[in-house]
Amino acid sequence: MKVWNKETGRIGEKIALDYLLSKNYELITTNYSTRFGEIDLIMRDKETVVFVEVKTKKGYSWGSPEEMFTQRKYERVKRMANVYLKGRQVACRIDMVAVVLNEENRPVSVKHYANVT
Repeated sequence: MKVWNKETGRIGEKIALDYLLSKNYELITTNYSTRFGEIDLIMRDKETVVFVEVKTKKGYSWGSPEEMFTQRKYERVKRMANVYLKGRQVACRIDMVAVVLNEENRPVSVKHYANVT
């Protein structure tokens, strides 16, 4: 992965975190790693544990951030969430936050999709 892609991702994750915190979500952890990959944000929405995948793009060329969240990626996040929960029975869901940045790395658009499937 190119350095600028990682930097764009970090910026998007920070914007998504700030957005969710403004909606009264609580942060549990960031960048939780498993053998299946990494969950960008793990948050709490009232009594629900929320696993958040953040997709960030600069501009709209080559499609939208939403198009980057495929069924395959959803399945990977689901596997990582199961590792995190370790068999505990708790209310949980997977959310996606799509962030589009301008050339100055400022958000043009932030969209939150709760309970994606």
